[in-house]
Parts: sequence; structure tokens; C-alpha cells
Amino acid sequence: MRKLIATITMVSVVLLTALSPAFAQSEASTLLESIESIEMHLYGEYLPGAIVDRLEQIERDVFGQVESGSVVDRINRIRQAAGGSFGTKVSVAYKLAAVEWFLKRRVASEPVMTKLEKLETLVLGQPGEGAMSSRVDNLLALCLPDGTLKTQDVTVEGGQPVMIRLLKKLDSSSTQKGQRVEIEIARDVLIENHLVVPKGARTFGIVTDVTPAGRLGRDGKITLELQGIKALDGTIVPLVFDEKTKELNESLQWAIGAGLAGFIVFGPVGALGAVFVHGKDAVIPEGAEFYVAAGSDVKVHGMTLPVDVVVEITKDMPLVEIKP
Repeated sequence: MRKLIATITMVSVVLLTALSPAFAQSEASTLLESIESIEMHLYGEYLPGAIVDRLEQIERDVFGQVESGSVVDRINRIRQAAGGSFGTKVSVAYKLAAVEWFLKRRVASEPVMTKLEKLETLVLGQPGEGAMSSRVDNLLALCLPDGTLKTQDVTVEGGQPVMIRLLKKLDSSSTQKGQRVEIEIARDVLIENHLVVPKGARTFGIVTDVTPAGRLGRDGKITLELQGIKALDGTIVPLVFDEKTKELNESLQWAIGAGLAGFIVFGPVGALGAVFVHGKDAVIPEGAEFYVAAGSDVKVHGMTLPVDVVVEITKDMPLVEIKP
């Protein structure tokens, strides 16, 4: 494995970090918001009708039957079973992600029901019937080693490198303030032999400021506010760019391509200093990959992988090493 040791000082796209309300770990504050959040997680759209009717439809899909109790209690049971929020650990969403990862070595961001039907069609030839929970358990038994999902609580330590990929081109001559930039995890994040954030998981950034290239050698600059990323269990892992992470990106920066008009720059603005290529617009192509880092220690419920699988997925990864 080759070593990736770097010291980047050239800058032109400023990357800030923040935790978006869309990724906040607090639960929705009203019954309607809770139902809508669950519906988007499961179906990617809102169900029609009254709250009770919608709740019963979700219960039939998830559990195979209508549950009893107060609406609040029933919503909480659905949330724990279906996943999509902090603290649910091994939910339907988690199990489906495990199946998808073992089948494809990546996990797509899409509604649970859509993913379930796609995976059933891939494995069984057609979508299944009955409760979502039993259908997912059937896939687990077929697709995982020994038919068993093994998990363990682990800690993602602050500073853990996380490679991300930009899914939209950034160009200070055309990118607009307020623009949303889709980002995905470019490599699996492992803690020893536990998968915590799979390749393909998505988050996004918001462009908070754009300065086009100007006269007198002024370089273009883009400020991108990066959001946190969801781990397999729904826990939010904040993403930051610090001095140690900066050191990982120099050789990676040159690997992005000779067509770059500028260099990737990270913030807070002015925190790292800059040496600019005079008068150039900041242009970062779609597909550009670079390292950020976990912003703090976060306890997550990781998926335990067999040793041979860990060897397989890490054999071509560069050795990340940070000089003191």
C-alpha cells in the first residue's frame, strides 16, 4: 500500500463545517412532523389521508399489523424499528444497508421501501410480500456471512480521516451563493474491523459565499459549508477540516487532475493561510476526492466484518499517516 503524506498550503475553495437542521439528532417536534419524517425515510414521499390512517399504513408495512397504544408510542415504535434517526441501532434501515453493502460494497441513499424492493428483485427475482421487518430478515439470512448480522459499539475518534467526493462541479465564475452541493463518502470508514460509515453514504454542502476571480490578481474563492454524515445506525458524525487533515491532501490534490485552475482551500476563512495562483477562478471538478475528518469523538454501532472482507476492501487503500 502506498503512503499518502501531505502538506497542502495552496488554497481557493474554503470548506467550512456545520451540522444542518436536516441532520440534527433531535426528533421532530410535532406529531405531523414525526409522521412526515418517517414517511420520507420509508417511502420518499408523504402518504395521503389523516394521521391515524397514515400511521396504520406504515404499521402494516413495517410490522404486518396495526399496533395499539397512543399515537406517540406507536410513532416511537416505528422509529425504533425502521431507523433513520439517532439511537435506533439495528433497525430495518441498518439491516438493509448491511445487505446492500455485502452485495455491492456500497450503500445508496434512497427510501427504505425502494431499497428493499430493489434488493429483493436482485436476490429473489421479484419484490416480496408481508411485513417489511420479516422481508429484511430473510435477505439478511441469504446475503450475510453465516446469515447473521454482527454489530458492536465503537467510537469514531475526532480526527478520523474520511474521504469524500464532490458530486457537483464548483466554479467561482458560475457557482451561486446558497447552492447545494451533493457529497458522498468515497471510501468505507472502518474502525478496526467494524464498518461505521459505508461508501456511497451522502451528505451535502451549502455554498455560503462566492468571489469570482478579479483584477489585480485576485483569485476566485468559494466558501462551502459542509454538513455531518450519518453512520449506519443514524448517528451523526460531524465533518471538519483541521491541520492534520490538511496534511493528507497534498499528493491527493495533484492526483485530482492537471486541469484545476485553483486549489482546494479549507476554513475557517484565513485560518490556514494561502498562496494563490493569481487571477484564477476556483474550479473543482465533479468527482474530486479529498480528505476531511471526524470533528469529535462519536460513539456509533458499527457492523463487524469478517477479517477476509476487511483485507479485501483495504488492500488498495493508501496508508494514511500523519506526521507529528
